[in-house]
Amino acid sequence: MGRLLFRRTISPVFIALLGLIAPAEARTIHDCVLTSEVLPFLNPAGAPVIHVQINGKDAGAFFSTLTTLTSVWDAKGFNFYRDDFINTTSVTGSGTNYTTTIHTLQIGNSVVKNMSALLVNDQPPEAPDGLPLMLDLGWDILGQFYVLIDRHSQKMAFFTYDGAQDCPDIGTLLQNPGPFLPLSSIDDESSQKNQVTVLLDGQKVDMQVNTSANRSIIQQRIAREMGISRRILSRDDEIRVGAGEVLLGHRHHFKTLQLGTHVLHDVTLDVVPDAEFNILGMDILKHFNILINSEVGKLWLEDYTPPPGQVEEKALPWSPTHDRLGHTHASEEKPAGSTESKNGGTKPSPRPTDDP
Repeated sequence: MGRLLFRRTISPVFIALLGLIAPAEARTIHDCVLTSEVLPFLNPAGAPVIHVQINGKDAGAFFSTLTTLTSVWDAKGFNFYRDDFINTTSVTGSGTNYTTTIHTLQIGNSVVKNMSALLVNDQPPEAPDGLPLMLDLGWDILGQFYVLIDRHSQKMAFFTYDGAQDCPDIGTLLQNPGPFLPLSSIDDESSQKNQVTVLLDGQKVDMQVNTSANRSIIQQRIAREMGISRRILSRDDEIRVGAGEVLLGHRHHFKTLQLGTHVLHDVTLDVVPDAEFNILGMDILKHFNILINSEVGKLWLEDYTPPPGQVEEKALPWSPTHDRLGHTHASEEKPAGSTESKNGGTKPSPRPTDDP
């Protein structure tokens, strides 16, 4: 992986974010933030997209601490070369992909040079402003930083923090977040801490935090343990999950989902029989301002209340893990220009199994 050449000063926008979120502590936290980048969302809802430059060309990028190795779509005009085979796992199953080299990746004023990325054999769709959605920025980059998603300002920030004894607890960056939620690894071999335990209708469920997924997913075996039979699911809307292969499932209603001290009522999750793991996506996470560090394994959430009169806009119809209702038209199931796998699914933005 290439080295991130980070600016050594704090972004003025980040200083404004500090003032917006926690004015009482802004000066002290400001003193302890070492480096920062702040980027606005290009879309108002769903999995957030930010602006990046890939080999000098403008593009849109999702971001998630679930994606182990940053993934790039093999778009025309970028001339990505295939390097090595790599085994991958997405929510829909395992497979083999190639890696490639991104010569320069610019995120704000920070630049990564000669970085290895997962090459996704697909033509990308477009962001609202016409940029191709080219990238899923992953844990290999974001795992080095604290990542802040601020719903009030519609911006994300990633930054380094001193953590010295005279610096306040980083959780005070948010107002009333409650105790942090511990994050764990999906297995004992990985140092990537991205799994949070939720209470779904009172039952503990381990879920992978995924800010590049529009929808949340649970395995059907979990639903079965909760007494939700196939007959019950058959009354729900059918859905399709695309992330490499296509899996069929059902969109089911649950009474409560609890994350630490935060409780959501009347939620719908996509129950999928053959899902490799459970996903906590932006349909749930949109209710919070989020601070996450997947290296130290901590997640802070602050309840987000939309401004009065705000009309919720629709998410983009596509994200690296995209779920669609089963009765949508075929033209809506995949982005224009995408290629299909042998089972009809678009290629994934997966988690490499041999790069923890």
